[in-house]
Amino acid sequence: MSALATGYATDRGRRPSNQDAVVATTLPDGREVVAVADGMGGHAAGEVASATALSALLDALGGGAALEDAYRAADLAIRSAAERDRSLDGMGTTLVALLRSGNRYWIANVGDSRAYRISAGGIERVTRDHSFAEEAVRSGQMTEEEVARSPWKNSLTRALGTGDAEVAADVFGPFAADAPHAVLLCSDGLHGVVQEEEIRACVVDSGSSAAAAERLSALALRGGSRDNVTAAVRDFGLLLRPEAEPQAAAAAPAPSPRLGPPDAPLPPRAAPPAVRRAPRRHRRRLPVPREGLLFAACCAALVVWLAYFLASF
Repeated sequence: MSALATGYATDRGRRPSNQDAVVATTLPDGREVVAVADGMGGHAAGEVASATALSALLDALGGGAALEDAYRAADLAIRSAAERDRSLDGMGTTLVALLRSGNRYWIANVGDSRAYRISAGGIERVTRDHSFAEEAVRSGQMTEEEVARSPWKNSLTRALGTGDAEVAADVFGPFAADAPHAVLLCSDGLHGVVQEEEIRACVVDSGSSAAAAERLSALALRGGSRDNVTAAVRDFGLLLRPEAEPQAAAAAPAPSPRLGPPDAPLPPRAAPPAVRRAPRRHRRRLPVPREGLLFAACCAALVVWLAYFLASF
């Protein structure tokens, strides 16, 4: 998968460890996968759950499985890992993934990690959260204000690896990949803090998918997110901009002389240019009149006579 088309960023934020995991790769059969998982569980169990889910997802898709079957494989892999190691009991993870084949793609999710489709003019949320909060509001049983006060507001109703029965994923699509747009996959550490219009503006104003993911992560952290933050952006022609015009090159230095073979005679050294010295300036002497010379001689004679006269007394 082209680095220009997909970029992602993940940060542990204010948590002691990062239980999110993200992947973007191309399968052997040419299909493309982008996925984000948000693990849960004590100690390192959440990290194990999210990493196990992504590994199992890729293995199943790499073997030719459909997206729904790959989710079942990820769910089974987590539950099997917990059965082998009782310290991992109770671990689970959300998982949102994009699978592209040719000019179409599908999106699937379990849990409350989300997918958004973003264009220059708007943002569309694709997935539905499998959470107590969203399902209570969607069913009309509670208002958003009542959910906000509920002790169960952060509880998930569906996650991979958390139950004895298989967990089914919601699958959306197919979507056409030709119209200019981008797809954001993210954990709740991002969408729980950053509003949808802020997400759209941030992505559209970014010069690349990698820059968009980094900026979204930083925006969530500045907004006070207390969870791990992960964003993966798959661009479908919205962000790939032509490179900037190259700046005018500075004047190149004069090329160094080309040297011939080792036995070639050295070119004769050019004689240094003659130095032209400025003509020396002579101080101009002022002419002395003859009358001045005569007057000076008389004064000198008078001084000598007076000295002699005074010495005779």
